[in-house]
Amino acid sequence: MTNPITAAVMPLKADAILRADKDARALIGRVHAKLAEHNWDLDVAAPRPNGNMSKIEYRTKMSTHKLYEYITDPTWSTRSLRDPNTRRASPEREARFIKNAIEEAAAQYDAFVAKLIHKIGPCDTATLAGSHVWGYSILTVTKGPATERWQTQQIVNQSVHGKIFNQWPSRKLKR
Repeated sequence: MTNPITAAVMPLKADAILRADKDARALIGRVHAKLAEHNWDLDVAAPRPNGNMSKIEYRTKMSTHKLYEYITDPTWSTRSLRDPNTRRASPEREARFIKNAIEEAAAQYDAFVAKLIHKIGPCDTATLAGSHVWGYSILTVTKGPATERWQTQQIVNQSVHGKIFNQWPSRKLKR
């Protein structure tokens, strides 16, 4: 950690990883609750999309269906299309989902730190203040006699394909 920005921001990576773990577990809990509401029938809890909807709605429904499918196991070895598509909790699939969420958070954090270093450039010192580095934070850096403050605030965006994603723009604050 020779770069002051890395030294200031990287210690919070562990918090980001813990948050990803917590959020993944909470999502699994919501999926289980929704499935339980519908007797664990995937096609009722998260039905596949049909052709009578917008592209965004189609992709959203398909993503939800695939998520439920990804973290659960089928209760059947073979079934006809008329049979219920019942699922059950799968500790192995859930563990894989949580592991992927943690790894993705770690990779995003590393990319975020690299982006800050590239954007801000060389500096002498750096200190971070705020509720969470990705939620809302101010990074104060010194470059010789000059002091700069960089604000990062999480925003939620949506792609043209309907996929929801987070962004963390960092902006240099004016004095």
